[in-house]
Amino acid sequence: MANELLSPSHDETTLCDEGEDVYFSCPLNNGNIISVCAKNNTSPNRGYVKYRYGRKGDVFVYPEKDVSPNRLFEISDVAEGSIRGLHLKFSNEMYTYVVSSVWPSGVYVSKSGRIIFDNKCQDSRYKSFSNKIFDGINQTPPSDVDFH
Repeated sequence: MANELLSPSHDETTLCDEGEDVYFSCPLNNGNIISVCAKNNTSPNRGYVKYRYGRKGDVFVYPEKDVSPNRLFEISDVAEGSIRGLHLKFSNEMYTYVVSSVWPSGVYVSKSGRIIFDNKCQDSRYKSFSNKIFDGINQTPPSDVDFH
């Protein structure tokens, strides 16, 4: 189970475990935390990437097992004009999750193309992804879910 702790290298609250790379993490306005954590993820076929949402003791984790992120996660550069940012996306059954570094950063979830959850990082903060994400996750062009 993930631990809610301060990451010494990022000085931020995270649900990543000790020894994992913090690709993205922020406390949300609803009091929960979102974290994207990785270990040994030097290519899409190596290591693992995990999405974690919740609070200490009550965390949703995707995927549950330590498997490579190939075909599970993708990132898209959603820069347009003066707007800069990335989206990390994954699907779980009928739901598509998007972790966004576009200001204000946060997470949103769509079901059958309709946004059913949208929450921003506390204090409308801009949070960027770690550059390590480019080595370990496949990049894809933006799709309809990226524009909401």
